[in-house]
Amino acid sequence: MNRIWKYLPSFILWVLAFYFLSERAVYRYQHMGAGVDIGLFENLFFWIVQDGKAITSLGLDGTLHHYFADHINWYIYPISTIYYFFPFVESLLIFQAFVISFPILLFPFFGNQKSFRWVYSTLYALFLPIYWIQIFDFHPEVLWIPLFFLFYLFWEKKSKLWILFFILSLLTKEETCFVWIVFSFLQRKEYPKESIFIAIVSSLYFIVSIGLLVYFHNQFQTNTPAHLERYSDPLSALNKIHLFPFLILYLNLPFLFLSFRSPLMICLVPYLLYSIFSQYEVNKTPFTHHSFITIPIVFLSYVKSLENLNWNRKKYIFGVSILVSMILFIFYGPISKSYSYRKEYLNREVSVNDYQILRNLLPNETIVSNVPQYLSNRKEIQLHLPNNSSSAHYYIFYQWKNDFNPIDHPIGYILQSSIENHIFIFKRQKID
Repeated sequence: MNRIWKYLPSFILWVLAFYFLSERAVYRYQHMGAGVDIGLFENLFFWIVQDGKAITSLGLDGTLHHYFADHINWYIYPISTIYYFFPFVESLLIFQAFVISFPILLFPFFGNQKSFRWVYSTLYALFLPIYWIQIFDFHPEVLWIPLFFLFYLFWEKKSKLWILFFILSLLTKEETCFVWIVFSFLQRKEYPKESIFIAIVSSLYFIVSIGLLVYFHNQFQTNTPAHLERYSDPLSALNKIHLFPFLILYLNLPFLFLSFRSPLMICLVPYLLYSIFSQYEVNKTPFTHHSFITIPIVFLSYVKSLENLNWNRKKYIFGVSILVSMILFIFYGPISKSYSYRKEYLNREVSVNDYQILRNLLPNETIVSNVPQYLSNRKEIQLHLPNNSSSAHYYIFYQWKNDFNPIDHPIGYILQSSIENHIFIFKRQKID
């Protein structure tokens, strides 16, 4: 009975967090608020399930390419089995919600103090960045979050299982190698052999990853991979430095900036540089999936910073942290109207009929569209890019509410029909 009471609070918190993460993401998707990335991964999984090829026509420059020409993430293969049995985008979002919320169930195992039973679980369940990651489409690299927590759990317990989760975490994305290299440097005195192992494996894996990126980039003759293109002009990226304080604020305010007392935060220096010198706005805000790499490190740094404090000081800090987290959650979390940093993405006035119509529209046909993420359950689907020609049989245009601009359609397409006056179907003219 004591064991049940030990884990029950964390389980209840996990259920609540899992519900909010799942429901809000599915709601946004079904109300036409999803971005192109979720279509990219559905199209990718569709190809893997149908032909066993990790290719997609979404992302990069809109041409067919191997996913490894953009990022190296080996989990696309096992995740495709979920799509095989449940071929719906909602199943991917629910899986991602489980992955992101899973650490809540781990915190009771991190120590024997009573505080570990519910305080850390509560703080994580209220942590806004995990919710913003979830509604910013689907990204398999979020597996890094529970894998790093599991690694650190066994690292602290001096169990050899840390090796397993270290290797598994490396496979989530090539940029995690930098975190591990810094981590090995921090641990070099206390754990010299283990540090050398981590540094060597991380460095070798990064070299292999770069090799794979270059190979598939050349094989499919794509443009510069997006993750390299964003650093082509690092000086101009500094013009958007004003966005960076929000990233620091929302990641650390719930923890009262105490995370900075832990050396573990140094692991995020590569992420800091990555964010500052990127020209993309999404790399400088806490509202996208790009903050995934920070979540376990910031959280565990907070835990480590309180390790040697007496219980009375801990109680005071825990109380303030929970209060701050609750205020942020209430006013900016999933129960508020300000949940998305772009409020129109929730599209409360849009009916789910639009989503259902698009999902079942012209099955097996080749399509180019301004909303390809809702037509990605087929092999050939492209995002309509201005001034780009297309050979797709149909062009599907979705007109948003209060959008009265002329319909921008590719050259060579004629209007065939419309559905409810805002879904327009154009057919490609045959050239004799």
